[in-house]
Amino acid sequence: WLHNPSEPFDINRLPLPDRSYFYAHPNRYRYLELEHAAWVRTAYSCPYQCAFCIRNRMNSGKYVWRDIDAVVDEIQTIESKNIYIVDDDFLLNVTRINRFIELIRERNIRKNYICYGRADFITKHPDLMKELKSIGLYYVLVGLEAIEHVNLKSYNKHSSVSNNVKSIDICNKLDIHIMGMFILDLSYTPRNFRRLYGWIKYHNLRNVAISIFTPEPGLETYDIYADRLITDNPAHFDYLHVVATPERMSVKQYY
Repeated sequence: WLHNPSEPFDINRLPLPDRSYFYAHPNRYRYLELEHAAWVRTAYSCPYQCAFCIRNRMNSGKYVWRDIDAVVDEIQTIESKNIYIVDDDFLLNVTRINRFIELIRERNIRKNYICYGRADFITKHPDLMKELKSIGLYYVLVGLEAIEHVNLKSYNKHSSVSNNVKSIDICNKLDIHIMGMFILDLSYTPRNFRRLYGWIKYHNLRNVAISIFTPEPGLETYDIYADRLITDNPAHFDYLHVVATPERMSVKQYY
């Protein structure tokens, strides 16, 4: 890589995907109860710098996005009722999202949408979330990450527990299915696990995805946890395996 350094790429130059396999095997593509969900990518990388996430290093760390008119052109041609927008953060630019809503309405496209978004964006833009709901937003995947400020700060999340709570309330009131995603810190004790479970129940968060804090190769955290790594198997760096020893529990207790 020293001789051939990576360079950012213009996402608008990419061809549309070949979906022949997608159409031939509809039962192999789904998101929970939404069957035959087509993946659509409208942007690469992420402008935020969360400490646990390597996705902001994609495309040489440069966030690039497709022309939203071209995105809607693609969605209109897809023979599926469910569209999974797999950008690391689709809810980012208000002007772009408003244009998306406008085009979907103009063309009378009736589909369900799944996308990723941040809690602070949802909290700041409840009216926009209402508009997205009206055109078919079904699931929004939100990186809540933690229920304690100390963890959010160490993750460099630049959001708050208050935003987490408000985003859940907004989505629940709008009947948008919010998938709350959490990172289980390696400093957790049994009490932390119990508090997280109680918090989820108390705030009526019906859909939850739990990930284990994973110091990935290429991130600064990998060097920090280098002397605590218990595996070098690439398949284990999937946020579902403990790859570094927890601080206050055994690996078995943590699992």
